[in-house]
Amino acid sequence: MNPFFDIHFHVMTFKEPNLAAFFSSLDTSAASFLQGNITKDYIITLNSIFKGQFLSQVENTLTAFSRPIDETFKMMEDDLKGKYRRESNKADYPSVPYLRDKKLYFRDQVYDRIFLSPLLMDFSQTQSTIDKLYYSFTAFDKITPYALDTISAINKYYENDDGIFEFYPFIGINPSAHSFEFLVNHLNRFVDITHNIHPSHKLNDKERIFFGVKLYPPLGFDPWPQDSQELKKVRYLYDFCSKNRVPIITHCDDQGFKGIDPTQARKFTDPATWKTVLENYPSLIIDFAHVGREYAINSKIGLLDNVQARIKKLPTGEWFYTLMDMIKEYDNVYTDISFTGCYKDFYITFLNYLDLLNENDRERIESRILFGSDFSVNLLRVESYLNYYHIFDSSPFSDELIHKMVSINPMNFLGLKEVKKPKLPFFSKRLT
Repeated sequence: MNPFFDIHFHVMTFKEPNLAAFFSSLDTSAASFLQGNITKDYIITLNSIFKGQFLSQVENTLTAFSRPIDETFKMMEDDLKGKYRRESNKADYPSVPYLRDKKLYFRDQVYDRIFLSPLLMDFSQTQSTIDKLYYSFTAFDKITPYALDTISAINKYYENDDGIFEFYPFIGINPSAHSFEFLVNHLNRFVDITHNIHPSHKLNDKERIFFGVKLYPPLGFDPWPQDSQELKKVRYLYDFCSKNRVPIITHCDDQGFKGIDPTQARKFTDPATWKTVLENYPSLIIDFAHVGREYAINSKIGLLDNVQARIKKLPTGEWFYTLMDMIKEYDNVYTDISFTGCYKDFYITFLNYLDLLNENDRERIESRILFGSDFSVNLLRVESYLNYYHIFDSSPFSDELIHKMVSINPMNFLGLKEVKKPKLPFFSKRLT
């Protein structure tokens, strides 16, 4: 078996995101808003507005979000088959589709399965946040119906025996929005701890199909809260994941959907904030997504250092270097290129960084970086799922590094193992 992984993407409909929480996060000081949201090259840029691209990008993204989840899976598969590819923009697409003859042909490899990890975000609001509203109500759980809808969508996709996708999703949870009892039940209800690859891409359990936990600090997740009751919940989460070898993916760039004040969201998301977690749980398996890219104008690394990094064509921003140091220090810290992989210059700057390392450090980091797309969010930067693959394919990364990112590293990160069929006793073979 030779699987290809997309370890980080999102599928949801309009009912999952909490728009009230998003607009609440904008109710902050002008300085905080500008520092936390105005960027040169994230989504809303002057260049995209002046070129008339922004509205079409939004329309394309909303079209993807408007479809039922199972139809989105099929759309992604059809896209890799070249169904939507246009002749007018050949430079942005492969000359032949990557997916053909029920196999994925990518660089020097032929992959027989595509393993997808849709990440579910917990948009549940805390009661204290809701109580600030005129139309206040009792806080309700948004993640459970989202999880059940995703399970149903995966089962619908699996009804098609010709599909190449297999799913190893991550369940979202924001402990601050739930009780301790809910957290315990949530993890034990949904999280698979067997690490077994699905035989014949069928689900063995009705609900325990989630192979990891998705955390999203900009929605209010504090990695190490000061409040004793909140810390109790977070410690249970880390204990559960450590004991059962359940991997975590946490958001790690300074943008994205925010449900709290941008300054607070930045603090919770900063990889340096997680050092206390790793000191207490050194075996915890965590993917800090997006290679810690910083887009906002208030990056702590300093203007002069950023200018020097740009001149040398190296990555900019303090978070990136903090994250690379954490990978060197801890055995189970990973990162992924989701969304960041939209930018062609990223691949150049990352390789330039690797060239500065000694052999051991380079090998260590190359074994901890994962391929992810951040679909459907990445449609705000690229035209399609297929276009994102093509940008990755066209990068100066070697075939060897690409194969590590899409197959070897994610297999290690998830800890997946094949279920071996029991051997029949010798006499039973003779009897048949």
